[in-house]
Amino acid sequence: MAKWHCRRTVCFVLDEKHPYIVGNMSQNPTTTPPPDAALLAAIAAHVAATDQRVSRLEHDGQIIWIKRQEKLSLRMRLQKGNAQTAFRAERAALHTLRNAGVPVPGILAEGPDFIATSDSGPSLKYLLMTQSGRLDQRKQAFAVAGAQLAAMHSSHLSHGRPSIKDICWANEQITFLDFERFHAKRNTPKGHAHDLIMMVFSAYAVTGRDCPEIEAAIEGYRKNDPDHIWERAASWCHKMRWIDFVTKPVQWRGPGKAREFKAIPLTLTAFARS
Repeated sequence: MAKWHCRRTVCFVLDEKHPYIVGNMSQNPTTTPPPDAALLAAIAAHVAATDQRVSRLEHDGQIIWIKRQEKLSLRMRLQKGNAQTAFRAERAALHTLRNAGVPVPGILAEGPDFIATSDSGPSLKYLLMTQSGRLDQRKQAFAVAGAQLAAMHSSHLSHGRPSIKDICWANEQITFLDFERFHAKRNTPKGHAHDLIMMVFSAYAVTGRDCPEIEAAIEGYRKNDPDHIWERAASWCHKMRWIDFVTKPVQWRGPGKAREFKAIPLTLTAFARS
């Protein structure tokens, strides 16, 4: 069984059946002390005052992120599906993954159409774009991210879309965010391989080149690969080589444009290495 390191991840709300209510928020009593009344009141006031899908709240030196159910026009509902169903699925995914030991944000409070979670530090994307800290520190963050993704897979769980913008680093701990694409049907070796490809691809879309941080993420995963997932991912990339050729005209666009298309050959090359 994979060993997870999630000391900073604290979950207070498991579902809407628990008895502790503040307005339309519920919280689950656990061995960890629940958030104080002032914090819950601040969250309730913030939720009432804004309808932004994702918003930031600072309270007594603590950063809290509020995620709301998306409000879609009829056209967007036809394209993206039922927003309430998607929101409930993501919230359920947070609880499922936390119960499985996956490092996800601590849920401080939740209601029918929102979740309030603790801050998890800067994203790996931010670290790459700003070159924050020393190189060895960034390499450590990416190596741990790779190892933690492998640990998730060893528990037969897939993230669904582990872009580096949704992987955070603080206090030498990784936290995974954004589980809109989490689904039981993806909890397969194929789903694990797609997770791995997405993590590597999203990093190349930021850098546009090879770098030690991406190499560290790959090494971190491969050292902890639970079931030849790297080989599965490499096989899939080999079959999809044609994508590189058909997207060349877009890849030829100027600097700063078509970053994701330009990441395609870099990703395919990375998985072609033995």
